[in-house]
Amino acid sequence: MLTHERGDDGVLTLTLDDAERRNALDYAAVRELLDALRVADADPAVRAVLITANGPVFSAGANLREFQEEIASSATEFYESGGVWEELFTLVPTLGTPLVIAVSGPARAGAVGLVALADIAVASGSADFALSEIKIGLFPIMVLPMVMRVVGYRAAQELSLTGRRIDAEEAHRIGLVSRVVDDDDLVETARGVAADLAASAPRALAYGRQLIARLADLPYEQAVHHARTMRGTFLHTPDIKEGVAAFLEKRTPAWHDHQPAEEDPS
Repeated sequence: MLTHERGDDGVLTLTLDDAERRNALDYAAVRELLDALRVADADPAVRAVLITANGPVFSAGANLREFQEEIASSATEFYESGGVWEELFTLVPTLGTPLVIAVSGPARAGAVGLVALADIAVASGSADFALSEIKIGLFPIMVLPMVMRVVGYRAAQELSLTGRRIDAEEAHRIGLVSRVVDDDDLVETARGVAADLAASAPRALAYGRQLIARLADLPYEQAVHHARTMRGTFLHTPDIKEGVAAFLEKRTPAWHDHQPAEEDPS
């Protein structure tokens, strides 16, 4: 279950709201999240998305009862059911709208992948994380590419092979989360981050986050060349014109309404 709350500051808050089931990310929940992110990205009034969770557990990851019912499926059926996860992990990096996640309490398995997807992840001191799939004879299959991209090969290898739980400080040290704050400050801090992004140059943010995702896949020299080819895209947006004019005139920029990028600049 996902609840939606839209603020006047351009921030849409999506809350995982199924505390009774520890905010499990079953197939229906992932599909609901996908749909919400697509709608948000197409809405000019939404300039940043914040994901939070109700209850003491951020998310326990995939629904094990759903897995248990699926065990007798064929390899083809397993491939098909994994489509919603592939869609999530390939869609989010292409969106124009920045994504912030606020994590409190345990984040397990697939939920760690969700945290890795965020542009900025803020964790409370009580948060902890584990790629716990190995404990039930599985592996963090679908989340591993993004987790590896965020924390690096060695850290992803150790966490996925051992299923070890790490606290918020270690998650910050390896790059899984962007910052750690006191529990009482989590929501305010994360919302402030999202509001700051929402107030920033919308096209520069949209193209910028897509550029970052693209550069991560390229060898260094190709990445530098691709960055060079993208300069024209950035320099021909209304954002740069307004930003430079505002700076020279010593005023606050008046950004145009966010519009989703017409095409992926990668």
